Amino acid sequence: MNGFLKDFFESLGDFYFLFVNILKSFRKIYKNRRLILGEMFEIINESLGIFVLASLFVGMVSAYQTAYQARNFLPIIYIPTLITQSVILEIGPLISGIGFSGKVSTQISAEISSMKISDQIDALELMSIDPVEYLVMPKVIATMFIIPFLTLICEFSIVFGAFLISITILGISPNEFVIGVKRNFQFYQLYGGLFKSIVFGMFTTTTACFFGLKAKLGARSVGKATTSSVTVCSILVIVLDYILTRILFLW
Repeated sequence: MNGFLKDFFESLGDFYFLFVNILKSFRKIYKNRRLILGEMFEIINESLGIFVLASLFVGMVSAYQTAYQARNFLPIIYIPTLITQSVILEIGPLISGIGFSGKVSTQISAEISSMKISDQIDALELMSIDPVEYLVMPKVIATMFIIPFLTLICEFSIVFGAFLISITILGISPNEFVIGVKRNFQFYQLYGGLFKSIVFGMFTTTTACFFGLKAKLGARSVGKATTSSVTVCSILVIVLDYILTRILFLW
């Protein structure tokens, strides 16, 4: 137990110092703009299709489940309202955060840990190139710019999936669905969800880079770093979701 606590607090301290170094390297954003743009395009290419497909089916399931749960006490025309509110406030940012943890963060962790065990990061340091500024910061900045866009795509795909089920199975007309989507919609709720996604992206990318940089020698450490990254990132997204929901919408 004492060994576990010691390792935990040591890792927490190392993560804190990495996070501070990332924040300090933000002043070099313009200098590394080409790296940031490259990371942004890579994230889009790797994740956009998966996000759209998964979100589409989440919307379909949400329409079915909402109609089933509300069938005895709520008119069916309120289903679009319930789905839209839940998507904007919760489902959209959470799906994008967890999906990002499972797809992009694992790739980042595997990439950096592979560089670590092959001494490429040591080579950067020998050339007086800061690995945090050159490798980590562009990934974090790219994520913070791209993940709100991915979240909007997720939210649109979820609502569109619910729209397809509503007009084909549940008997809701397109006009009724649009009216239901607009009912009780407020823009500040959308901004809150996008802010959540930015925080999710920043911390999950930092966590993935942290585990990649902590990798030791051997191919097995790459798998361990990747597994640890996706596990911690997924839990971190859920914890941050609770904290941000409490701050943004309940206080």
